[in-house]
Amino acid sequence: MSDASYRIVLNKQNWNGQATHLRSTLMTWDWRWRQAAAGAILDFSNVEFMEPWALAMFCAFGSKLRADGAAVVVELDPTNPCNKYLEAMGLREVIERGASSDRWDESTQNTGLHVLRRHSDVTRFVDSAARLGLPAESGALDALQYGMAELGRNVIQHANSAIGGIAIAQRFPELHAVQIAICDCGRGVRQSLKQNYPEVSSDLEALRVAVLPHVSGAAPSGPYGSSVNAGLGLFFCREISHRAGGSFWIASQGGLLGVIGDESATGRRMYRRINAWDGTLVVMHFPEDLVVEFDDVLGVCRELAALARSEPSRVGLEFIDDHSDIEIEQADVIDVSSFLEDVEKAEQTRSLHIMPRLEAGRQTIIDFGQPRFVTQSFVHALLYAAFLVPGSLSKLMFKGCTKSTQEAIRLVAAYSKVNYRQAPL
Repeated sequence: MSDASYRIVLNKQNWNGQATHLRSTLMTWDWRWRQAAAGAILDFSNVEFMEPWALAMFCAFGSKLRADGAAVVVELDPTNPCNKYLEAMGLREVIERGASSDRWDESTQNTGLHVLRRHSDVTRFVDSAARLGLPAESGALDALQYGMAELGRNVIQHANSAIGGIAIAQRFPELHAVQIAICDCGRGVRQSLKQNYPEVSSDLEALRVAVLPHVSGAAPSGPYGSSVNAGLGLFFCREISHRAGGSFWIASQGGLLGVIGDESATGRRMYRRINAWDGTLVVMHFPEDLVVEFDDVLGVCRELAALARSEPSRVGLEFIDDHSDIEIEQADVIDVSSFLEDVEKAEQTRSLHIMPRLEAGRQTIIDFGQPRFVTQSFVHALLYAAFLVPGSLSKLMFKGCTKSTQEAIRLVAAYSKVNYRQAPL
């Protein structure tokens, strides 16, 4: 390795815990220097623990450097127990050769690192879940393999990634949890959706759209999929994760979306701007003992998917609360709590503030201030015309809404026939 090579030293503290470290890693690491790198040494010798999401990302990072022509060397400490583990999972083979290892078949806690370039690679990845020791007919194993198949297939069908996708699943016996992580260095979510959803104006908006039912970059004819793609993969994976009591994360280019299971029907949301990752990372993390039966989760997913055909707003409307972690580029907050039931002021606010922002492609949060109820007339005056703006469903969020207020908004959205498909009906 020449003196001009960069040495990238990974410290021992930053690679576990999705909510904290995944977010901080994506917000602080500068991935794009790699475009000018002639060579790189990836030094893992200080790492004491690394969750699958971090391992997949750095494998994809090193693999892309190599694919771009850089000489890449992996540095491991043979006396470090974690480094022995990384070696056994095929870290060196993936980064330095771009190939899955065939030496991890006896692992009982992880699937090893898989390079996904074709559908047969996805099948092998899914089959490897059987080695993790989960009961053969358990809901956790079903959910795990479902996620592995859907997320792996997404890479093959949508990513256009020169390195394919880097995939791994792991069981954490002490935490009674499992995690799937798949990372690619492809075109990213926003570019994948561009043909069918040309009005998506930011990476975060693209993530909002991508996890809705019947959304696909592979279906040029509309929102309900093609003969080979129903556009349900990310939606089902999101719902499975948070409804099972876990979390779902997707990062692409400059955006990160997280959904964390809680007592609500939709989970706690997190949106963050991040340092750009040229590609997509998706992570599912959930307990072995699912908080609900897997068949029941699938049933809910299918009901929501069916509902989305006739009434997209029932699934596409975004309600947030004070626990949601929101940081959205160009997001504006419009507080309507001071003039509730003033329909004249509602019409003025819609015309002067809401509509111009939507037409400019800005993310807009409308804060109702937690009233016990609002009348249908007020919500109609405020939102009906706004919902007619193409793409409004993926640009609007609603805060401070009681259940009664949510239903009033849903009703207006329903009779305005709002749809998250960007092209005109």
